[in-house]
Amino acid sequence: MQINDEYFNNDDFREKLKLYEESVKSGHPIFMDADDLTDIIDYYNLMQMDKEAEQTADYALTLFPGASGPITYKVRRCIDENDFEKAEELIEEVFDKDIDYKYIKAEIFLAKNMPDEANRILEEAVALADEDDLDNSLLDATNIMVDYGYFEMANDWINKVEDKSSEDYVELKVKILSNQGEIDKAERLLNKLIDKNPYEHKYWNLLSYSQLSNDRISDALTSNEYSLAVSPDNPEGILCKARILSAQFSFEEAVKYYVKYSHIYPNDINCLLQIGYCFMNMSKNEEALNIYLLAEKKAEDDKPMLRMIYENIALAYSHLYKMNESMAYIDKLEIILPQDEKYNATLIKGYVLLENKQLKDGILTLSNLLNECHNAPIVLLKVSVVLYENRLIEAAYVLMHDYYPLGDESNIYGYAYYALYCYDLGKDEEFLKMLEIAVERNPEESITALHHIFPEGMKPTEYIDYILKNNKDLLF
Repeated sequence: MQINDEYFNNDDFREKLKLYEESVKSGHPIFMDADDLTDIIDYYNLMQMDKEAEQTADYALTLFPGASGPITYKVRRCIDENDFEKAEELIEEVFDKDIDYKYIKAEIFLAKNMPDEANRILEEAVALADEDDLDNSLLDATNIMVDYGYFEMANDWINKVEDKSSEDYVELKVKILSNQGEIDKAERLLNKLIDKNPYEHKYWNLLSYSQLSNDRISDALTSNEYSLAVSPDNPEGILCKARILSAQFSFEEAVKYYVKYSHIYPNDINCLLQIGYCFMNMSKNEEALNIYLLAEKKAEDDKPMLRMIYENIALAYSHLYKMNESMAYIDKLEIILPQDEKYNATLIKGYVLLENKQLKDGILTLSNLLNECHNAPIVLLKVSVVLYENRLIEAAYVLMHDYYPLGDESNIYGYAYYALYCYDLGKDEEFLKMLEIAVERNPEESITALHHIFPEGMKPTEYIDYILKNNKDLLF
């Protein structure tokens, strides 16, 4: 999510927030209208202060039963937890079944992977808009589609907007173009804005994120440097710098920027997970564990977050050879995973057993998992990675060679990892063949699996030429 907290930093909002928080502390009620309370809910949500947001929403609904703002917040929490039945019950409590009601109904449909139904109800919502507010309604519909990753539909909506010079239009259009791989078009739009106002860090951030999402890391870094030069403390710029450094595998430097960002948003659990990820990649497992345990405290009952946290805590304990503690968190993970994803807990269990020298039990666990999943390709690939990371390279290779659908031309996953296994085993011709497929079908996976073989910063499109020019050093 792109963070835009400018409104929350203005004096008017800060005064309202202060008055509200003083009333909560003192126990003396204060009257605010529904819109002001919704702003406070949105602020707490931005700061990931979930308890405070929930309490404010409940308070707002005691004053204004059926108000769309507080109910919208509560519905989105249900969506996050995949509790669609509760979300649908809550939305019907909205008093005015107008535009806002239809917007959140559309979000429920999108969360349930029902885009056509969402599109239909958004058409109903926009039809209710006044003529002078039509563009804003179209942009709201676009934004909803963008938030849920339906970029083609988002593009259809934004193309209906009449005023194509507004900042909101350009920001959304850039996000859509970037996610559709139309980086050149996105840059042209942004450069027009930058030419008009080169001191607006928000434009540099949009450009940097757009470039980063298309693996143009060097360009993203340059744009980010302009953003931070204009506004050294802007959160988006700081976070983007951390992500760029992480993408460059400069984990020590990335941590510094993630920590700086976490000082602004101390409850951002995703940021904590990224700090832990960096520590793990630096083999600072004790530091990683401490960060993940802190994230666990902050997550409370947020199941989607806890899934990632439990997995990482289990791995951190395993890296420290504390197998019992690791297994305890795998048990926690298995409890909250949906049925069709419980195999992930077994996969991690196999990893932990292998890492802690329980070879027989580890192999048996992974073998049983493959049997239970009927050698599903995604599970095969993940098991091969577990084997490889535990230095069972020949086993990883054989598993992929004998059972993975490498001949499926529609498949884009796994080739980079198989190429890695071939490389380590000195299977030169097979390595080159798989490398060609990997860089063509999945450059991102190629970077993740193979970046250490090539010079720092080299693009996957350059891998083949580099190998052919240096094959004596690399292949023989």
